[in-house]
Amino acid sequence: MLGYSIHPPSVDHADPGHRPREQEDRTVTDCCAPNPVHAARMSLDGVTPAERTAQPRRRSGSDSTAELVVTGSIVTLDDAQPTAEAMAIAGGRILAVGSRADLETFVGPDTKTFAPKTGAVPPGFVEPHLHLVSSALVFSGVDCSPYANKTLDAVLAALKSAVAAAPAGQTVVGQLFDPSLLPGQATLTAELLDQISPTVPIVVMNASQHFFYVNSAAYAKAGITADTPNPPGGDYGARNGRLTGIVAENAAMLSFVSVLPPLTPDVIAAAITGIAAMAAKAGVTYVHEAATGAIAGVGEVDLLHRVFGQSGFPVRGSLSLWGERLSDFTAAGIVPGSGDDRLRSQTVKWVSDGSNQGYTGFMRQNYLGRDTRGVANFTPEQLAAHFAATVQAGWPIMCHANGDAALDMVMAAFAETAKLPAWDAGLRHRIEHSSLLHDEHITAMAALGVTPSFLMNHVRLWGKVMRDDILGAPRADLLDRYASVVKAGLRASFHCDFSVSPIGPLNYIATAAARTMADGGEVLNPAERVPVSQAVRGSTIDAAWMCHADGLVGSLTAGKAADFVLLADDPTAHEEDPDAVREIGVLATYLDGVEVHSA
Repeated sequence: MLGYSIHPPSVDHADPGHRPREQEDRTVTDCCAPNPVHAARMSLDGVTPAERTAQPRRRSGSDSTAELVVTGSIVTLDDAQPTAEAMAIAGGRILAVGSRADLETFVGPDTKTFAPKTGAVPPGFVEPHLHLVSSALVFSGVDCSPYANKTLDAVLAALKSAVAAAPAGQTVVGQLFDPSLLPGQATLTAELLDQISPTVPIVVMNASQHFFYVNSAAYAKAGITADTPNPPGGDYGARNGRLTGIVAENAAMLSFVSVLPPLTPDVIAAAITGIAAMAAKAGVTYVHEAATGAIAGVGEVDLLHRVFGQSGFPVRGSLSLWGERLSDFTAAGIVPGSGDDRLRSQTVKWVSDGSNQGYTGFMRQNYLGRDTRGVANFTPEQLAAHFAATVQAGWPIMCHANGDAALDMVMAAFAETAKLPAWDAGLRHRIEHSSLLHDEHITAMAALGVTPSFLMNHVRLWGKVMRDDILGAPRADLLDRYASVVKAGLRASFHCDFSVSPIGPLNYIATAAARTMADGGEVLNPAERVPVSQAVRGSTIDAAWMCHADGLVGSLTAGKAADFVLLADDPTAHEEDPDAVREIGVLATYLDGVEVHSA
């Protein structure tokens, strides 16, 4: 493990004041006692009284004076009032949304006005699947990405420079390596890394976070030999009596965490804060950490509460607890919904297979040109037992599944679990990535109330290599079938899986609407395109719903948190050219009505 202890912050995991989940999702909380209405009223700057066509939507019992009134083109994502001219805010919550004239009643002598002359104000974006702790481990590592290094030789040169500059005895760490996007899909091996240094440990994380690439010195420091048995669900990379340097899946990768440079809670907290700043820069105000406890166990929950509780921290969020440590979380008193409006524990995470671009996603048929169809991390019986234990403990399931055979297994496990008395479809169980959805998967998901979250960059960044080199055209057309899922009546969301791909909701929205691949601009399966107005939901209200946070974020609705973003343009103005959405600038991001990012 990480080798540190974390002192719990002042947070009550059981949170006796936390409402039952069903109530939380359907009601909006009052944030604080309303202030008396000031006798004197101020008109909003530039407001022209107009005939009222509708009453403003107000927070229940609100007679407060606004601390801030936002005017302009407000895109609410609230179906009851899709657009508005003004929004009143106090105590970090939205008091009312409506016309400028309507909201004059909330203006007092100390009310401030934010009146952008151009652009649009939608809710802050929701990032429903990223990795904070595991990304923090290598956050300062050498950039080995295909964007910074166009060839494998360039990656090796960058690592060689880092070894030359490293303090004596310190492991050199790399991040974001992705052979699938390099010429010939050239990969790192122990042999190549040993040529850089046979004595300095080198550990490079694949962009998918499903692999480490290590040299012989790293193997030795971890105590792994060619005869070391693989752990269940992991692979140390021994082949024909030799260590290849390719370490697969969390169960095996954990053995190398001790090889990394010493990590302290403060170092990890600083890295997480840096990732949160990147999210705010992209307009994100809510994040869902997708594998909490996979590395350091229950202590990660305490660390994340400490980090999210910092003054000025730019996002709020929720956690998906590592399923293989569910009993530890239970023993620590962590129950569904534990926490507060800054950070809650909401789901339990299981990982059924690996990475498609890493050839470990579990497929019905072999990968192109390879005698493998990937790997499953569990037997069907094991996965069904894990699901059963999760729902019996009252938790929603969040299960990673990339390959179509993995989806077969996951849906079978859901079907078995649905027979249990503890099953509750209202818990909003989810499948992460859902990369290769066949029609029968979508039908089964709709029947059980299970929803998908898509890594839309599978289309944008990897679509062409998936089609031409990894999967073939018929299977590549199954990637991220958002239109089919919506047609089936399901809600769905988009994510980046950071650090697998960059944080950028406007990019996900554009990709869902246009499905253009980055390398050449071809369209991958145009039948799966949707209007921009639909795609926006995948990064706002529907993503919030999947995170059990729609009572707090995801739309600009009276009573919800005042989390919003100022964009240079309204994404829905680009229905004729959805690719233009990815070019829209994020001018400012607000959390609780306070600016946390400015361009």
